[in-house]
Amino acid sequence: MGRLLPRAPFVFLAAALAQPLPERATQQMAAGLFDQAEVSYRELIKQMPANPGWKLNLGIALHMQGKDAEAVAPLSLAAKAMPANFPAHALLGTSLMRLGQVAKAIPPLEKAVALQPKDPQGRRILADAYLRSDRPAQAAAQLEALTRLEPAAAGVWFTLGRAYEEAAAQVFQELRKLDPESRAFLRVLADVRRKQQRNRSAAALEQQASGRVPNPKADALAARIDTYNNAARAAFARLGTLPDNPQIHKVKAETLRAQNKHADAVEEWRAVLRFSPGDRDSERELAAALYAAGQYLEALNTLERLLVHEPDNAALYFLKGDCLLLQGNAADALDPLREAVRRDPKLMEARASLGRALIASEKAADAVPHLELAAPALDIDGSLHFQLSRAYQAAGLAEKAAGALKRSQELRAENQP
Repeated sequence: MGRLLPRAPFVFLAAALAQPLPERATQQMAAGLFDQAEVSYRELIKQMPANPGWKLNLGIALHMQGKDAEAVAPLSLAAKAMPANFPAHALLGTSLMRLGQVAKAIPPLEKAVALQPKDPQGRRILADAYLRSDRPAQAAAQLEALTRLEPAAAGVWFTLGRAYEEAAAQVFQELRKLDPESRAFLRVLADVRRKQQRNRSAAALEQQASGRVPNPKADALAARIDTYNNAARAAFARLGTLPDNPQIHKVKAETLRAQNKHADAVEEWRAVLRFSPGDRDSERELAAALYAAGQYLEALNTLERLLVHEPDNAALYFLKGDCLLLQGNAADALDPLREAVRRDPKLMEARASLGRALIASEKAADAVPHLELAAPALDIDGSLHFQLSRAYQAAGLAEKAAGALKRSQELRAENQP
C-alpha cells in the first residue's frame, strides 16, 4: 500500500478558506498579497456596497499593484465618504499624479497635508504637483515646511532653491508685461545682465532706469523678485553647509554655466555622477557642458552612450551633429543633424547647424529652408544671416541674398561694443 500524502497542506487550505472573508482580506493585505486582496475586497464590496472601508482597501490594493487608473474610483469614493481619512486622500492624489493628472491630484493632496501636516511624503508630492502646475511659490511654501521636517535632506534644499528661482522668474514676466519701460523692470533686467557678466549692457540699463519715474505696482513686483531671489540664495547656502552631496554640485554647475565657465561646470557634473553613476539626466548635462567647453571628443562619447537609451531625443542628435561640425567633419554631421530636425522640426539650433553643415558640404542651396527659419529666431550677431546670404546666392536668389547680407551687417553693427 502506497504511502499516504501528508494531510497538513489540505488542512491549512481548508482552514484558510474557512476564515471569514474580511479576516482573510486583512491578512492578504498584511502579507503584501495585493492581487489576492483585490479579489477579496471586490467580493466584499458586492456583499456590502455601502461600506467605504472596503472601497478604501480595494483602492489601496490596486494602488500597491500600480493599477492607478483602477484605483482612482474606489479611492475617490472612500475620500468622499471619509473626509478625515488621510490614506484615502494621500493615495488618491498619488495615483492621480502617477497618471499625469496633476491638476486633479492637487485637491486631495492638499487635504492629506492638512490632515497630517507632519507627514513628509505628502508635502513632497504636493510640492511636486505645484511645481508641475507652474505654481512655484506654493511649492516653496510646502518645501519650507519640509525643510523643518527633514533639515538634512539635501534634495529638499536644492528643490526649494529652484522653486524660489522659478517664482522669481514668474514674477519677472509679470513685471515685463505690466511695464517693460519702468524703472523697476530696467533695474531688475540690469541685475540679470550683471549676473550674465554682461556689464556694459547692465550699466546702460541702469542709466536708463535712473531717468524714469517710480511705478508703485512695478516696484512692488520688483520687491517680490528680490525676496524670492534672496530666499533662493539662502536655500542654496544652507545646502552648501550639508555634507558633500550631488545637489550642491548641480547648483555649482548651473552657476558656472551662467558665467560661461563651462570647463569648470564639466567637473561639477562629473562630481554629480560620482554620486549616481549612469544617471541619464546628469549625463545629458555633462554632455552639454562638454560641448560648451569645446571638449568635443568626450562629448561625442557621452552622446553615443545616451543615444543608445534615448534614440528619439532630438537634442542629443543636434549636439552630436554640431560637435562633428565644429570638429570640421561637416559631411559626418549631416545625418545626425537631419535626424534632429526630423524628430523636432521646431529645434531651431539644429536647423541652424544643419544649414551651416550643408554649406560646408557644398550643398548651400539645400540650406535655404533651414536658415530661413533659424536666422530670424536665433541670429544676434549677423552670422546666420551671412550664411543665409550664401545659401541664397547658391540657389540663384540674388535679391534675397542682398537682403540677408544687409541684415547681417545691421546685426553686426548693433552688437559692436
